[in-house]
Amino acid sequence: MQDLTSAQTVDAMLSARRRAWMAEAEEFELAAHFADLHPGEAVEQQQQPAGSAVVLFGEKSVRPGHDGTPEVAEFASLEIAAALNITREAADCLIGDALSLRHRLPKVWQKMRDGFLRVGVARAIVAKTASLPLQQALQLDRELASLVEGVSAYRLIATAEGLVLELTPAEQAQDDYERALASRGVWIGQSGFGVSDVAAVVNAADGIFLDAQLDRVAGILAQGGSTDSRDVRRSTALGILATPARALQLLQASLLDAADDPELPFDNGVSEDKGADSCPAAGLRGHTCGAVTVDPELLLPKATVVVHVEENTVAEMDGVARVERCGPVLAEWMAELLQNTRVTVKPVIDATTVTPSDSYEVSARMRQVVMSRNPYEVFPGSKKPAEVCDLDHTEPWRPPPPAPAAEPPATRPDNLGPLSRTVHRAKTHGGWLLRQLAPGMFFWRSPDGFCYLVTPSRSWMIHNPVTPAVA
Repeated sequence: MQDLTSAQTVDAMLSARRRAWMAEAEEFELAAHFADLHPGEAVEQQQQPAGSAVVLFGEKSVRPGHDGTPEVAEFASLEIAAALNITREAADCLIGDALSLRHRLPKVWQKMRDGFLRVGVARAIVAKTASLPLQQALQLDRELASLVEGVSAYRLIATAEGLVLELTPAEQAQDDYERALASRGVWIGQSGFGVSDVAAVVNAADGIFLDAQLDRVAGILAQGGSTDSRDVRRSTALGILATPARALQLLQASLLDAADDPELPFDNGVSEDKGADSCPAAGLRGHTCGAVTVDPELLLPKATVVVHVEENTVAEMDGVARVERCGPVLAEWMAELLQNTRVTVKPVIDATTVTPSDSYEVSARMRQVVMSRNPYEVFPGSKKPAEVCDLDHTEPWRPPPPAPAAEPPATRPDNLGPLSRTVHRAKTHGGWLLRQLAPGMFFWRSPDGFCYLVTPSRSWMIHNPVTPAVA
C-alpha cells in the first residue's frame, strides 16, 4: 500500500468501496432468498390440511413487501431477528425491502448487486416507491436505473420521489397526503447521560411555527444571560414550551422589557387600525390576551418518572440511578430531572412478598415485579418495553387440579416474562422452545436449531447448528 501512487490510491478506494457495497448487497440478497425458503403457500397448506379444522391464532401468510411481491410465513422473520440481534419489525422490513427491490425494481436491484448502489440508498428508493402498483414501479425502475452510476445518492432518491409523484393519480396523491397527516406523532426515545432523543412528525405549518417559537425563546434565554450554544438553547426552549406557565412568563417578561427599552423593537400585536379584538383568541372562553387567570401550578405537565435507586445512593446523593425511558444517570443529575415537579415516592415491591396464584390473570403487583426485573421483551434482540407486551407463562398455564398439587401455581414471577403478541404466538404455535432457567433468565431454541440466552441486560447466541463453535 505504501508504494501506491495518488491515482492508484484513489482507484483502490473505489475498489474497496465497491467490494464493501457488494458485501452489503449479498446480505440483503440472502434476506430475499430466506423468504423464498419460507413461502406463504406452505403455511396455508400446513394450517388447513384437507378435512381438518382451521387452527386459530396459528401462523399466517403475510406479505412484508409491496404490490407484486410474494407472501411469506409469518413467523419466519423471527429467525433473522434473533440471529442478527435486531427487532422483529426490522427483520420484517429487511425481508420486505429485499423482496420489493427484487420484484418491483429489478434493474436497480442488479445495480446494487454489482456494487454500484449502496443497500441503504436502494432501501430508501423502495420506501419512496411503496405506493406504486407493480407495473408503475417497473416503469420507474427503467427510468431510474440509468441514473444510478452518474447521480449522487441524494439526487437519486429525490429523482425517485419526483417520478413517483408524476406517476401517482391526483386522487391517490391526495389520499397519500391525508395518510401522511395521519402519521403525525411525537416520540420520546431513551438515551443516556440524562438526555433523551425526541423525534416528531408534525403538520408543516406547525413545524414552521414551532421552529420560530424555539428561536424566539432561545433568543430570550440569550438576552437573559445564557452562554449556551444556539442548539442547546433551542433544546432548553422546547422543554420550556412543555410548561405553559413558565413559557408564558418568559414571553410576557420579554415583551415588557422590550416595551420599556426604546432601543429594542416592540410590537404588542395591537395597532390602532386593528384594535384589541384582532387577537385570534378574542371572544373565546378564557381569553385574556396572555394574562394567567388560573393557578399556575395547574399548568404544569403531569408525567410519571420511575427512578430505580438504592437507599445509600439517595442518602449520600452519590452513585448511579436508572431512570426508565432515560437510562442511567448520576444521582446528582436527578435534581435537574425532578425540579419544578411534585414527587411521589413509591417503594419497590419485594418479589418475595408476591403470592403466586392459580388464576391465569396476573395481579398488578406481580406485573410490576416482572417488568422491573425484565424491562424489555425477553426475545433475543428485542427492544420492546415490557409495558406494551403480554406477560407470558413460560410453562403453559393449566387449570388447577381439584386436589392440592405438588407443583407450584403457574402464575408466579419466575414463570412469567414479557412477550409481544407475535412472539407469544410463535412460541405457542411456531416451533420456538422457551425455558426460564432462573428468574429473568430465558433460554430459546428456534425452529432452525439456533439457541439463545436472554437476561435482563443482554442476549446472545449460544449455539449455531451450522457452525457449532460460536466465538
